[in-house]
Amino acid sequence: MASLQTSATRAAQRLRPATAAFSAASQQCRAGSSAAVAGKRSWMEHPADSDFPLQNLPFGVFSCRKGGARCATAIGGYAVDLSALANAGLLSSLPFDARSVFQRHTLNAFMALPRPAWTATRARLTELLEAGGDEKVKRDEDLRAAVFQPLSEVTMHLPAEIGDYTDFYSSKEHATNVGIMFRGKDNALQPNWLHLPVGYHGRA
Repeated sequence: MASLQTSATRAAQRLRPATAAFSAASQQCRAGSSAAVAGKRSWMEHPADSDFPLQNLPFGVFSCRKGGARCATAIGGYAVDLSALANAGLLSSLPFDARSVFQRHTLNAFMALPRPAWTATRARLTELLEAGGDEKVKRDEDLRAAVFQPLSEVTMHLPAEIGDYTDFYSSKEHATNVGIMFRGKDNALQPNWLHLPVGYHGRA
């Protein structure tokens, strides 16, 4: 756990707050594989080393001066307003009510959907953003203004309502220290810790 926390801290220090927030969200909601879009490019210009090319469309929650918190993805240096896409009818082919799901202030409803819904969403977003794909957004200046918001001008939010969690003892030192508190130094680390994952349920 210590190494994961260190890596996350270093990553957050390197990235802008909006980029870091989207990166964290994408770890929770990433669906499908980038193999299907390998080699493809977006018609949205962005640096070659962008954190969010077509092959890595994350999911998060943002707000800006144009409205309150709602769901988004990102391409290059822009947040992509999923509720705006849904309201324009461009996500109507998805196997769920995109308007209802993406206008919410968390990703909980989206994360609760089955994997095929995530895969279909990623495929449709790729279609709308890739060069040579569906050009409805690309050709509509007013729609582009509604859909794309610079990451430097948005506020990112906690993307999920967290009801509870399971914490795993992944650090031998931590498990030993806690064991000393409860059982004393001579019986601090239980033998089963070395042979199977040990976790406990808690509430956020």
